[in-house]
Amino acid sequence: MTTRDADRVIVPMILNAVKTHLESELQIELPDGDPTKPALIKIGRFQDNPIKNNLYVAISGGDYEDPTYQDGRIDHTDMDQFQIRNLPVGEIGGGIFWWRRCTINFATFFVRDRYTEEVAMAYAYEYYGRLQRAMDTVRLNFADDYEEQATGTPFVESASFFESGGKNQFIWRGKMRFRVLTWRP
Repeated sequence: MTTRDADRVIVPMILNAVKTHLESELQIELPDGDPTKPALIKIGRFQDNPIKNNLYVAISGGDYEDPTYQDGRIDHTDMDQFQIRNLPVGEIGGGIFWWRRCTINFATFFVRDRYTEEVAMAYAYEYYGRLQRAMDTVRLNFADDYEEQATGTPFVESASFFESGGKNQFIWRGKMRFRVLTWRP
């Protein structure tokens, strides 16, 4: 399957839209040399050298660390955390609403930077805050080749961010889970 083919299906379209928005908000809008500017924003698992790409964002459909985190109809019991008032599951003779679920893994590896722990933490949380704000401003409005439609803003389900690393190697890792409401005819 080529990249062009992947862009014709709803989940890769969502991932690409989020990636493009995050590139604008987290990379293009920041000056070169800003210590909170991610070196890499990609779709798929992060498998590069974190020392070289010391701030990264990796966006995936589902969650490769938790196979139970899956897409589903809005009436599926695992999907009832977010309820939208007066939204029917579907219409007679019509389509059905689905939740498409995705994950963002992100980190800061301040290993070679020689920051103090306080400075590294301040930069890490600035990066995290900018990522959260950027996710709140993603706008989706498209349909795939199979007429599944995504409209609106992703719903961020949860986010975690914690410090790891060793002496004078300040690493923060995070995971953000989000879902997108779609309509399947």
